[in-house]
Amino acid sequence: MTPSRVADNMAKRWVSKWNDSVDTAPVNHIEYLSINNSVKGGDLQWNLPPSKSHLIRLLALSAQSNQVITLKNVNNAGEDSRSMRRCLQQLGVKIEDMANGEVLSKSGLAEVAFHPDSVDWRVHGVGSDGFSKPASVLHAGNSGTAFRILTTISANIGQSVAIDGDRSLRLRDFSTLIGTLESSGVTVSRGHGEEALPLIVCGPIDCSQQVDLDLSKSSQPYSAWMLSSSRFSDNKKLNHKGQAVSRKHSDLTYRLCLESGADFSDETLRPWVPHFADTEVLVPRDASMVSFAMLATKVLQTKTIISGWPQSEDALGNDILQQYCIELGFTWNETNSNVEITLSNNSDDNGDDRDNSDIGDSRDDGENEINLRDANDLLPPLAALMAISSGGRIIGAAHAAHKESNRLTKTRQLLVQFGIESTVLQDGIEVAGGQKIKPPGDIVSTFGDHRLQMTAVILACACSAKVAGPNLHKIADENLLLRLIEYGINIEEKLFKSK
Repeated sequence: MTPSRVADNMAKRWVSKWNDSVDTAPVNHIEYLSINNSVKGGDLQWNLPPSKSHLIRLLALSAQSNQVITLKNVNNAGEDSRSMRRCLQQLGVKIEDMANGEVLSKSGLAEVAFHPDSVDWRVHGVGSDGFSKPASVLHAGNSGTAFRILTTISANIGQSVAIDGDRSLRLRDFSTLIGTLESSGVTVSRGHGEEALPLIVCGPIDCSQQVDLDLSKSSQPYSAWMLSSSRFSDNKKLNHKGQAVSRKHSDLTYRLCLESGADFSDETLRPWVPHFADTEVLVPRDASMVSFAMLATKVLQTKTIISGWPQSEDALGNDILQQYCIELGFTWNETNSNVEITLSNNSDDNGDDRDNSDIGDSRDDGENEINLRDANDLLPPLAALMAISSGGRIIGAAHAAHKESNRLTKTRQLLVQFGIESTVLQDGIEVAGGQKIKPPGDIVSTFGDHRLQMTAVILACACSAKVAGPNLHKIADENLLLRLIEYGINIEEKLFKSK
């Protein structure tokens, strides 16, 4: 039987086994967070988690080196980064959990398990030809970045490799990546119907064919091709098409690859073996999470102390938050990597006895306009923040429709559950300012999207609300709830039992 037939049969069996369509799946109870507004507790402390954009890329490069690389500052890494790590372990890469320079014991834990006390990850590189066929399906969880990188790497192993993800990942559009792989001689078998996954890829990659790469929906396919090029048999030409989006992320990939020895001049990917000048690499913190800190500062009418603000080149376009902080109603005081965010004098200053659901500045029709071409992850919390502040438009974010959810339409649907009106634009969203947060009448739907869930959790702190998807925040920031609980918000995980 040909590799193509084998891959097709494997895909059909996998889809049949894991089909979770409405017609066949049992009715599920709904897990949710019960959030109640409580007494304020002083300043809000906000330690940023590691940047998953950096960590996932550094894991890929470290694994393909011939070195032992220690990735430092990874404590509280989100589930997306852990998914990438686990899949690399399945491909034969040894990764050790470290703390205080010592390897942490995994007694009683699976070999690929993540140790909760881990501060550093020590990666034993296998070189450009050291990956082995995994014994089971690679599961990228919720991470589109990890999925695309793993798929492109697996396409050059030379044997059939299956890659899957969670329900959200299965519904995303991977046609750009799949098209470039198929045009490069890779056999790709996929799920049927609305779900794009699982994929089964069988290479190797034909380097004689030019790759025409559309960058208008996502920069991730470009990053995936760069990060997998160390396994190429020859040079491979790229032809970029469309108006590039999320350029800071592809720039990050390009920079990390060049720093470890790649030569991508003349839009040509050349085979190489990553080599790190320093075997200890400090992973920056995730600047995009500051959008939630700013929203919480407004909702809770407090001062927030942020720890771990990265340098500008590692903020990946999210330093636009600092650029617009005054227009959004904040003062920004930065000392080293710490930032103190406070409400400016023209923002509401609620007393402790005031119901936070009254939050909302008087309307200002000055209308801020913020372009998120390179930072579309900010859209949900920024739209909420603008609505309860001075209003405005978010533009340049058409590609947000291709994330875990269509973040343009789903942000509008999320906000309306809190009584906030908005208008979806062709490439963004518009909100009137001075709107009030109102208690939702039912469990708040978060559409399986972690940034929508995190936005909902913070809005719920202004009123009493029930928020679906109690664990979605762990994809990027596992300490979100703990941070709010320590501040004084009452949060409990509960189960709604359907009749």
